[in-house]
Amino acid sequence: MDAPLYSCLTKASNRESGVPRASANWVVSRRGRFVVFPDRIRVGDWVIPFEEVSHAVLYRIPYLPFVDASVLELSDGETTYQFGFNPWAHPERHFPIPVEERRETMRYSAFSVGIRVAAVAYGLYLIWEWAT
Repeated sequence: MDAPLYSCLTKASNRESGVPRASANWVVSRRGRFVVFPDRIRVGDWVIPFEEVSHAVLYRIPYLPFVDASVLELSDGETTYQFGFNPWAHPERHFPIPVEERRETMRYSAFSVGIRVAAVAYGLYLIWEWAT
């Protein structure tokens, strides 16, 4: 068995594709160790050989001022995987395949917007109850 070239923690989903967005799919996403080997990537029981990857895109998303998080999208032709990384993780530097980089802003699904509106409304309700 080969020695890993790189390893870091990730959140992973095979239910999203395209520009990353906050959605319910990330709530139930797989959490685990993203391990880069010379010929493949492994996240839990997902094994993605580099030779089967038809495209690789690294989305850079503003996280904090001057700090970007990243989401890596890999497609093998039939399944698209997205992997979310912390700002200090850079597994793409260890890939033997080209990775296209894109700077994007986070999109929000209707679910995500609804949850945020409900949280703000509940917060305002608590403030109102406290003040009266």
